[in-house]
Amino acid sequence: MFVDALAALLILLSGALAGVLVAVEIAVVPMLADLPGRRYVQVHRLLDPRFDPLMPTIDKIALGVGLLLIVLAPGADAKLAFAVAEAGLVGVALVSELSNVRMNRIIDTWEPERLPEAWAETRSRWARANRHRTWIALVGFAAAIVGMSLV
Repeated sequence: MFVDALAALLILLSGALAGVLVAVEIAVVPMLADLPGRRYVQVHRLLDPRFDPLMPTIDKIALGVGLLLIVLAPGADAKLAFAVAEAGLVGVALVSELSNVRMNRIIDTWEPERLPEAWAETRSRWARANRHRTWIALVGFAAAIVGMSLV
């Protein structure tokens, strides 16, 4: 019963994480790509504080739940599925911290009226990193679903 509750919680958390990233990928990223530089910086600054610290907190809680499931789940197949889900959560955290968050900090220093020459490339790199972490989150979410079906 406890393992079932943990698995349900992992699905909820990893699904929320994947869902937000999918929404960003299909709605926010294209909108940002269409904005001129000045507006891009202004809108990006408005979005970032609304996702941080909520999304990293969800990921951290899910990481803890995933670790418990790797230990407590019955059977090697369920443990493997939860390990893949855990790897997805770690992957999202790594891409976020090593790419998107670092670029967010750089973008936050830009003056909207005087953008650096490479601002468009930074915007493209941010979008690519977001796409990578979105796919990683979806794989982790799918693995959590498989894991729950095995407990």
